[in-house]
Amino acid sequence: MSQSLSLRRQVLIKAVVTEQFKQAAAAELQTALQQIDEQFQQLEFQARRAVAEIEKKGTPEQQAQLKSQIDSDRQRLLATKNDMMQKLHIIGQLQPGQEFVQGNVENFVEVTVGDNLYAKLAAPEIIVKDGVVIEIRTADESQNPILRA
Repeated sequence: MSQSLSLRRQVLIKAVVTEQFKQAAAAELQTALQQIDEQFQQLEFQARRAVAEIEKKGTPEQQAQLKSQIDSDRQRLLATKNDMMQKLHIIGQLQPGQEFVQGNVENFVEVTVGDNLYAKLAAPEIIVKDGVVIEIRTADESQNPILRA
């Protein structure tokens, strides 16, 4: 009886930079920035109402707690906005042909007795160009040779 186990591992997704990639990424970030601006406006509107309400009916401790929560929410939104603006700047600086890390996904790998665990769990990379997988890089070359499109 063969002993094996299916383990979860991270797979890195990298995009080859093209003009189409840059335009799509910039548009996505612009949309996200607009959503954050809308969330910020909504927060400000709700904060004004909540502060007015708690100033009438709440204790000083409740007022301080509400203001602290509002400040925390503002800081979170501003940090997210700054992060996205930084990414937008980075996208603008990328050169065609460079690889840009888009994120991670998970997959499962089968491990059996005698396998090199470190090689099996080493994070493979999927390389995409304009949404099409062009290469899969793995650390375990003896089991999974590099596949190219």
